[in-house]
Amino acid sequence: MSATGSMIDRKALIESLIAMSLLLPGLLLFPLGINLAMCLFIYGVMVGFIVALLIDLRVALLLVGAFTVANLVAYAASPYPLPAALVMAVAVLFYGLTLRVGLASFIVVAPASVAFTIAQPPIVLPHSSTAANVLVLGIVCVIAGVWGAAAGTVIGRKVPNMRLARVGWRSTWLFAGALTVVCGIVTAVVGVMDLQQDGAWILLTILIVSQPGIHKTWRKVSDRLLGTFVGFALALVVAMPLHGHPVALTLAAIVLLGIAGYLMLSGRPYWQFVTFLTPGVVLVVGGSTSVIATDINRVWSTMIGAVIAVVVLFFLRAIGINDREGELKALGH
Repeated sequence: MSATGSMIDRKALIESLIAMSLLLPGLLLFPLGINLAMCLFIYGVMVGFIVALLIDLRVALLLVGAFTVANLVAYAASPYPLPAALVMAVAVLFYGLTLRVGLASFIVVAPASVAFTIAQPPIVLPHSSTAANVLVLGIVCVIAGVWGAAAGTVIGRKVPNMRLARVGWRSTWLFAGALTVVCGIVTAVVGVMDLQQDGAWILLTILIVSQPGIHKTWRKVSDRLLGTFVGFALALVVAMPLHGHPVALTLAAIVLLGIAGYLMLSGRPYWQFVTFLTPGVVLVVGGSTSVIATDINRVWSTMIGAVIAVVVLFFLRAIGINDREGELKALGH
């Protein structure tokens, strides 16, 4: 085997290429001018694929249904800050409770999708009624989820099932409860201040870096911030010579997201994954407005979300929640 070949995780490379091929239909919605629906398509594919791969098709379809209903209810509630905050809180509560079966860290995109739907409702048909947009978005969610679940089922037959790490009910309820309260309050503020995608990014950061344990949260926060700062610079370097051309930005984003997927699947440090994920997302989202402004806003939103997550961390410490590692060790795992 060549030196180059030994440095490349071929299994992770193949898996990342498969994942990108699944997401490609959603990414192609961006140059067509319906990039807001693109986010829901990508999230739906990820939810269906991951759950089908880790558990089975039936559970995947159940969660795809919940994902679809949650986003449609969030869409209807989005103009009203308090109902929207309640919808977000309920979505986060159900998400947090999946920690009990070890699924939470894999499906964080589900509550994140609700955050984006609330903060900036994806209007696919600008001159049509709300009911028409809800119908189209529902179709997008279902098609995406079933597409991902089908792929996850097929691929799952050829790979061994992963053993999910179960967490005790005490830690699960404390984690889910704290996250529910915080995300509900933040969502209300996002709605009142009309922060749109910047607010959604704050919520996304909170959801991703908040872990059921002090040390795990600190590591996630530090990795997220480091990867975001490096990714901020990379986004500028890639975007400047492309001069806002939507097709070029989409192709560049596909490459960056593909690299991010490979780094994640090959077990590289989380900050490296975020380094390529950040510019990939910035190019997709900022291509229709301003890449530079989007890049800067993503950094600030990530910092705010990280600070809020640290506050949650101290709250959890104050009420005595144990690290997940310690809990699993105590259970003999």
